[in-house]
Amino acid sequence: MYKQEEGTFRSSKDDFQIYWHAWLPAKGRTKRVLVVQHGFGEHCGRYQNVVQEFDRTETAIFALDSRGHGKTGGKRGHVDQFQLYVDDLADLIRLAREKTGFEKVILLGHSLGGVIALQYALEGTNESNLVALIVSAPAVEVQMDFEKRVKKFIGQALANFSPATTVDANLDLSFLSHDQSVIEAYRNDPLVHGKISFQMGKNMFSVGESIYQKVNHLTIPVYIFHGAADQIAAPRGSEKVFSLLTTGRKKLHIYDGLYHETMNELSPHKEEVLHDLREWILETERAVGTGAQKKRSIKKANKKVAKKKKAAKKGRAQSGAARPAKKKSGARGRKKASRR
Repeated sequence: MYKQEEGTFRSSKDDFQIYWHAWLPAKGRTKRVLVVQHGFGEHCGRYQNVVQEFDRTETAIFALDSRGHGKTGGKRGHVDQFQLYVDDLADLIRLAREKTGFEKVILLGHSLGGVIALQYALEGTNESNLVALIVSAPAVEVQMDFEKRVKKFIGQALANFSPATTVDANLDLSFLSHDQSVIEAYRNDPLVHGKISFQMGKNMFSVGESIYQKVNHLTIPVYIFHGAADQIAAPRGSEKVFSLLTTGRKKLHIYDGLYHETMNELSPHKEEVLHDLREWILETERAVGTGAQKKRSIKKANKKVAKKKKAAKKGRAQSGAARPAKKKSGARGRKKASRR
């Protein structure tokens, strides 16, 4: 069972207010922390399947609504700089670490969120904050028919409008999932939008190359999974990222016949995808440990030091209280000796 928390934090870069949500184990200790970065046009509330999969596993889950998405303010489908998405994710990871006391977290990003997660892991020393990186259908490359439709609008309007001008992304919802209830829920969700700005479109079609150039630097475990029939984010992007990875622990799973949101597919496929995700995390932890270990060992060491100090202090106090008695006893002993 989970207890839930939500709130907002101020971006460390520009003081923008970002919405976050957490699902925390109601009982027992937390064994791991999972941070989720959603994809384009959606919000963190759409990841209930992930939350349910990790219920009763003592996993704390943290997620945010990126600027221009969900319950976070900002123009729908626009961000001035793509880097701000990465910076906001960094702030969320910092928040998750502070609230749980964990040194490292597991990071999961879907679609555009997979690109954001990859960018975060590749930036500076951020990798040291992660136990592992998981990316679902990363939009490193988009399918040509989708790309052409968006580029058509961008090409016609960039010269005449500001980069913040948004248009309909023309996303074909029928390729989200084979589950019609998922499509209807997406279509009717007031927190979902289908807008994309000219600047955002430009970012989406250029960020992949920078990832290809740097992804071989990753040393942490990486798990990539993708639907083979994805008509939004091209599976070839996942395959190329995987081929460039040099980390010793990596896995790629392409699910035959599945669309873009593999975790929201029809049963029994979604259960298989979520089960594989959970099992990979548990297997990876058995191999490399969890983000709590070093933190806990430090706390344990500090407790031991504090206990020793307390014992030593108590010993000095007892010794100090006993010394006068020794002197007195010694004096009596000398007197008795003199009498003899």
